[in-house]
Amino acid sequence: MKDLFYKLYEEAVIDAPTDIKLFRKIFLEKLKFYPETYREDFCGTFNHSIEWIKSNQHNEAWAIDLSKEPLNFGRTHNLIKLDEVQKSRIHILQQDVRKKLTKKVDFITAMNFSYCVFKERKTLKDYFTAAYQSLDKKGLFLIDVLGGSLVQEPSEDKRRIPKSKNIQRFNYFWEQFNFDPITSEAKFAIHFQGPDSKKKIKNVFTYDWRMWSLPELRDLMLECGFNKTYVYWEGSRRNGTGNGIFSEREHEEDCLVWIAYLIGEKNAYSL
Repeated sequence: MKDLFYKLYEEAVIDAPTDIKLFRKIFLEKLKFYPETYREDFCGTFNHSIEWIKSNQHNEAWAIDLSKEPLNFGRTHNLIKLDEVQKSRIHILQQDVRKKLTKKVDFITAMNFSYCVFKERKTLKDYFTAAYQSLDKKGLFLIDVLGGSLVQEPSEDKRRIPKSKNIQRFNYFWEQFNFDPITSEAKFAIHFQGPDSKKKIKNVFTYDWRMWSLPELRDLMLECGFNKTYVYWEGSRRNGTGNGIFSEREHEEDCLVWIAYLIGEKNAYSL
C-alpha cells in the first residue's frame, strides 16, 4: 500500500521534467554556463535527480534523504528509468543534509518546502551553511517557499488528478490543520481518495513545519555567505491559482496562497 501512496504523491506533486528545464534555464541566466553536478536535498524518491541524469550525458547527481523508505521506493521504481551508464552517474545517500560532501557541486535544491522541518534559526543556518560550503566556486542553491494569508489559517485544497499511463484518476487533498502566530508553526497533511470511493485515506503524509518568510530566508542566505539572492515568483491564472510560470521579482502583491523560488548565488570570483 505504501508504494501506491508514493506513486500517487509523485503523480500529484512532482513535475521533475518541467522543474529541471526551468532550473537549468535560471542557472544559465545567472552564471552563464550549464551546471553538470547536482545535489537534491530531502530527495524522497529522487525524481529530480533521475531527470537531471537524463537531461545531459555529462550530468552527475547526489540524492540525499534521511528516510530509508522513500529512497528504497526510488531504487525499486525510479532507477529503472536509467540505463546502466546513467545509473553510474547517480549517487543515493541516506544521511542528514547538513553533512557536507567531499564532492562540491554546481547546483543544490531543497524542494517541497522540506527545509521547514528546521524550526530553529540556528538549525536552518547550519543547513544553509552546509549548502553554501557544498557548492563549487560558482553555484546556485534553490528552495521553494510557501506563503499567503490562507497559509495562516486552517484550510483544505482538493484537486482531481487525471488518469495517466502510470495510475488511475484520483483526488488529492492538501489540508492545513492550524497555524501558530507566535511560533509560525503549522501542521499539514496529504489525503487521497479513489475515483469511486466516498472515503478519504487520511493523513497519508503529514508535515510539522515552521513557515519561514522570504525576508527571513533571504537574510539568512546572505548571512551564510551567499553573494546575492533572487526571488522567482509564480504567476497566476484568472481564477487566482498558480500558472506554473516563474519570473524574477523584487516586489509583488500578496495573495491568498503563493509559491516562489528563492535562489542563493555563490560566486567566489566576485568576492
